[in-house]
Amino acid sequence: MTLEEAPGPSAPVTAPPEVEKSEYTTPKSSNPFRTQQISESATFQSKLPTLFPPPDIHSPYKTLNRILDDLKYTVPYQNAHPGSSLLRSRPIEYSVNLSRIAAKKPKCATITINNDVAYAPTIETVGVDSEGNMVPQSSQDQETVAPFTLTIIRGLVVCGTDIHHFRLSTIDSATNPFATTIDKHEYHLVKPSDISRTEAKVLDIHSTTSFIDDAMFRSANASTRHVLRATIFKSEFTNDDLWPLLNDEVIAKRYEEGAKRHPDLNLSPNAVPTSVHCIHTLLKVLRGPILLPPGDPIKTISLTKTSLDTQLDVDLLTSRLGFVTAGEDVVPPNLADNLELRESYIRKSIELIYVGANIKQEPNSVNQQYSFSDNLSVVYRAINESDRHVNVTFASSHISNQLPFFTNLSATTYFQDELVIRCYENTLKSDSKNKLHYADSLRSIINFKRGQSGQSNQKLQSYFNHLTQSGQFIGYEDYSNALRVIGIDRPNENLTDDDIIAVYKAQYQEDPRNYSYFNKHLKVIANARESAILHNYIKNEVLPLNIAMDDLGIEEITEDEVVITAYEFKLDDILQSNGFNSTASEILLLNRSLLSVAVNRKSYQLMSYYERKIDTSKPGVSVHDALVLFNLEDVKYGDVEIITSFQNRIAKATDVEDIRKLRAALRALAESRDSAILQSFLHSGKVDVSLLPAENWPSGLDNIGNTCYLNSLLQYYFCIKPLRQMVLNFPNNATGLEEASERKIGGRKVELSEVHRSHQFVYHLQKLFFDMIHTNKRCVAPSKELAYLAFLPLSQPVGFGTHESKALVKLDESAGLAQGDESEPIMIDSRSPSPPFLPTPNHSDDSMSGDKETRTILPILDEIDSTIEVGRQQDVTECIENVTFQLETALEPESLEEDGEQFDLIKKLFYGKTQQTLTPMHKAGEQRISTERFFSLIINVSDHPKDIYDSLDNYFSEDIVNLEDGQVKKSLTVAQLPEVLQFHVQRVLFDREKLMAYKSIEHIPFSERIYLDRYLETQDSEILKKRDEVFQWRSEVRQIHELRNKILTPDPNSKLCIIDALVTTKKYLETKVVPSSSVAVNPTTISNLQVHIDELKGKIEALDAKLEELTSKISAQFTDYTKVGYSIFAIFIHRGEASYGHYWVYIKDPHKNIFRKYNDEIVTEVPSSEVFNFVKENTATPYYIVYVKDSLEKDYVEPLKRIIE
Repeated sequence: MTLEEAPGPSAPVTAPPEVEKSEYTTPKSSNPFRTQQISESATFQSKLPTLFPPPDIHSPYKTLNRILDDLKYTVPYQNAHPGSSLLRSRPIEYSVNLSRIAAKKPKCATITINNDVAYAPTIETVGVDSEGNMVPQSSQDQETVAPFTLTIIRGLVVCGTDIHHFRLSTIDSATNPFATTIDKHEYHLVKPSDISRTEAKVLDIHSTTSFIDDAMFRSANASTRHVLRATIFKSEFTNDDLWPLLNDEVIAKRYEEGAKRHPDLNLSPNAVPTSVHCIHTLLKVLRGPILLPPGDPIKTISLTKTSLDTQLDVDLLTSRLGFVTAGEDVVPPNLADNLELRESYIRKSIELIYVGANIKQEPNSVNQQYSFSDNLSVVYRAINESDRHVNVTFASSHISNQLPFFTNLSATTYFQDELVIRCYENTLKSDSKNKLHYADSLRSIINFKRGQSGQSNQKLQSYFNHLTQSGQFIGYEDYSNALRVIGIDRPNENLTDDDIIAVYKAQYQEDPRNYSYFNKHLKVIANARESAILHNYIKNEVLPLNIAMDDLGIEEITEDEVVITAYEFKLDDILQSNGFNSTASEILLLNRSLLSVAVNRKSYQLMSYYERKIDTSKPGVSVHDALVLFNLEDVKYGDVEIITSFQNRIAKATDVEDIRKLRAALRALAESRDSAILQSFLHSGKVDVSLLPAENWPSGLDNIGNTCYLNSLLQYYFCIKPLRQMVLNFPNNATGLEEASERKIGGRKVELSEVHRSHQFVYHLQKLFFDMIHTNKRCVAPSKELAYLAFLPLSQPVGFGTHESKALVKLDESAGLAQGDESEPIMIDSRSPSPPFLPTPNHSDDSMSGDKETRTILPILDEIDSTIEVGRQQDVTECIENVTFQLETALEPESLEEDGEQFDLIKKLFYGKTQQTLTPMHKAGEQRISTERFFSLIINVSDHPKDIYDSLDNYFSEDIVNLEDGQVKKSLTVAQLPEVLQFHVQRVLFDREKLMAYKSIEHIPFSERIYLDRYLETQDSEILKKRDEVFQWRSEVRQIHELRNKILTPDPNSKLCIIDALVTTKKYLETKVVPSSSVAVNPTTISNLQVHIDELKGKIEALDAKLEELTSKISAQFTDYTKVGYSIFAIFIHRGEASYGHYWVYIKDPHKNIFRKYNDEIVTEVPSSEVFNFVKENTATPYYIVYVKDSLEKDYVEPLKRIIE
């Protein structure tokens, strides 16, 4: 018999990961072409016996075609992969390996006998009662039909010369008269423990017969409770068993010996049997026991009266077939009592028929009498599926097993589109964990079919398009490609969602212009992984600000109101162009853009607009949950406490979900309290000062005549709690006149007149601070006398008046303002207004009443207004020096330093010390060390520092300088840090061409916290080593800049650098390379010029790359040193030019974690984005930046101090 060979293989796809069983909720079919035929009657089904459990749809799914092909390839597959099972495995687990085996020769075939052979039936059907007992057909009539039917189909699996057996056993409930032919069984693997007792008995699952592989399947869609058992058995005969039947010499010898034993049989020497005759004889021997009716006596075979032993080896009967000898007879086994042995006899018969039919002898009666086919038509007729005719035609010749994508879905190359779709859906239901691979398989099938037919398979392609458009279709290749796009080489079982998010962020931050591309692929990854974490991240991800601003067409400095206008304008344009489709992707991106700007700015106005206009679904938060969220459930609270807690929480919020939940919580409290303050704050993000009691907000300062920066300075000093307390407690801590000559301030001795003036200054400041605490108004006015004393240079004397009338005000004796008789009062000029009385303060600024003693503020006789006008033109640092000098002068020294300098609260707060060290470079010598006090550190804008650290690096640097005694290494470090660290940003520069001063608006970025560990004087070897490295890197940087300048500095005459000059020359010469030209130019000259230009450009690129590398190293050298930290305190702002402008100050309240803007009489809360606004277009720039030690921040900084009775 010749079996048709199958075509060759195609390239295998990547093997999927190991399959694991996972839970799966059966989805509704997405197949728009799925048949609407009723495959079973619900009424009939309800009457079926309940002892048949339904199939587990999560177990491996297979079609009948797949099961039959598994039978075909089990033996060669197990030979290549011992211990494996095709029948009991998911197809995806073996598809790739199977493709290789199916492509090899010899080809395997599953064949059945075409003839109706009573003793070797290909198919048998018997009835089965409810107890699992066989019911003979003769005992069944129209009235009594067995409730179940058992069908057994037998055949061979032939691979080359190897012969094995397969058996298919099906058990069905009695036929449903209302059911139509099943379109296609949806088989699912079942365990022996999951079938009923009836099924177990009928299918004989406890049989001891050994087999190669065995599996049971239950149909999920059959109307007859259909169960299929597929089994593969080994060959019934070994080569040794068959050798005596097939070898001519052995046959001839046996015949000769038998003829001698049986002379009475007259066996002719010329009648030696052929191997076909021997096969026939053995078939006759097997046929008798198989066909013996139950209950009939067993028929023995005489060895003396027959020529059996001349045809067969009798030992084969006794040793392999279960015969026993009884005298001169052999007795066959009773097969009616041993069904397993009966099955074995049938298999032996089928195998012998196949062997006999393939004996190359002529004539061959077995070959003439029997035939085999490999189309399995008997199987397809018995298991009646709607595609049986197509299967019979193509089942033995298709190449599906060589194509893993078909195997994965239990499909074949000739399946119709609808059936492929069903295979995909059923496979997906049973094994959702590998859905990505199944999607790839479906795509490959579509491509294969298109390639085979040359045109698209309409239904399959439509189904694919439907899934793709709905986002339900993602393949493993899609997933792998999406991972590669965001920067992950390949899928990894250890890859976490957090890993993916981190890589994704890094990728789009490095290439923000392609954010949408990366985001699209992150969605693919999220869908592929079915990751709630990734989906939630995508839902709440804030669009990168630069992309959001580009989409809205705005800039960082665009006001919130204008942002809303830009959004609405673009929204209207899009809606009109797309037919008012509000769900279009452009609209969704625009909404996300607005949300991004709102979240990045933490803009209350934009968030409020977004919640009212775009996403009205607000998270439900109860009042109790809101209080828990704000840590207020166990404390007394008011609107201010709620806002403070909200601000603390929202400052730490990192995504949209956090911010919206916090806003929902605040809204719940606002509504429950019917609070106009909270409602207003929720909308604007600012406390409406007009709604607040005065004691809940700092007092503003009236502008008394363009006093510039003085109001900012006064607010700044008021917020420093130790300084404020010192002023309010004055003169308890004042110095006397007799002590003036014993101390120095600023390196010089203090004069008595300066002490007198300083006391008056502190009295005026004391009154202002007192008013700022106790006023019931929104603001107070500093006195002109205070402004006058603050602005007037120290070198100019101040004239104070006296009182000549009886209206005397006695100063506290401890004030020490006059020499001589301490009891003699100072008189105030009667023409002056009556002097104000100041209550004597306690040692705390919480209370300033109750003492009957008073202090005198003397009138100033000078022309105040004109002096203020002149004084305010001075540099802000001069004013600060005036104020702090007077404060120090009025204070009693805590101690005197070695040089006589007074140490007091001002020194403690604001002064630090630097140490300069000069180390000889080329000869032994001692280091020279000197220290110097500093009040503030200078940031020179002209140095173009990229941030505040860069400026400090330039200031506290190491350098080589030439002195008289040789080169020395000069280093500057911090020997002592102040408690309040002040930076003066030197913005006023001089234009040498215009011969005028101008203000630089170059931004020097700074942050909420800085660390100064790297600048401290230390003997730490690690830090010193790092400083040496920085010194070397800076030296290299200088050398690189020198080299760059040589190349790029323009010639003073031509105004061209070397590269530009060469380029210009080359262009000129190129115009002269003409044969008729009077100027002959050699073309090699031009090429040489280009080579030189390229070399110089390459050198610049290399220098720039090295410069970037060194700069990065310098910036990162001390990032881990964070022990000595300072927090932002105050930022003094100026908007205008060098000679004019407007001033205000931002001060952070660490107790409420907010920034306030002190703009004369108006004090408002502002977002941190306004404070840290470093965009180029922002002309409001800091000129004084103040930090406070982390450890002292809450003790020293107290902006809100109000006591109103």
